[in-house]
Amino acid sequence: MKVLHIDASPRTVRSVTRKLSAGFIQNLRLKVPGLQVTHRDVGHHPPPFISDAWVGAAFAPADHDDPSMKGVLHHSDALTAELLACDTLLIATPMHNFSIPASLKAWIDQVVRTDMTFKLTEEGVEPLIKGKKALIVTSRGGFVAGTDYDFQEPYLRKILGFIGITDVTFVHAEGVNSGEKEREAAMTQASTKLIELAKSW
Repeated sequence: MKVLHIDASPRTVRSVTRKLSAGFIQNLRLKVPGLQVTHRDVGHHPPPFISDAWVGAAFAPADHDDPSMKGVLHHSDALTAELLACDTLLIATPMHNFSIPASLKAWIDQVVRTDMTFKLTEEGVEPLIKGKKALIVTSRGGFVAGTDYDFQEPYLRKILGFIGITDVTFVHAEGVNSGEKEREAAMTQASTKLIELAKSW
């Protein structure tokens, strides 16, 4: 099994999602001794934002052989290759202003690539990623699940589905900024769910 583990939190020691996702990987290794994990820390090392040159290169005709354009896309090519090579995508991300951090959005913009992860046809958009599943571990300062303040889960479901990843599981740690007791309770509850998921994954 190959897992692509994306950490999007800018925090280190106090990061809820880093602790929870690392615990999931640890428990998954107990079940899958040969587990292969590629770790991409976009929270501490964010990908570049797309640029005018990036757009020109990404949407250039396939027969357009321009070395400078290929150079613009080298980072995107590497990130997309990691996604295509994995069996499971694990994204660990806090909620920022009811949505995802800019660093995670930058990663998404680099890997949602025409003719690589989706294709435009006369019938519409065709997702190109098949047979992968995703686990999204989130932390929220308050309690937003099921409310109209949650733009995080709906967006991630939509964009992952756009490229073909529709088997998506979410584990939320909510209320982590409501007090230390609430924070610990949220982490314990989320950790318990992740342990069970690791056993059945």
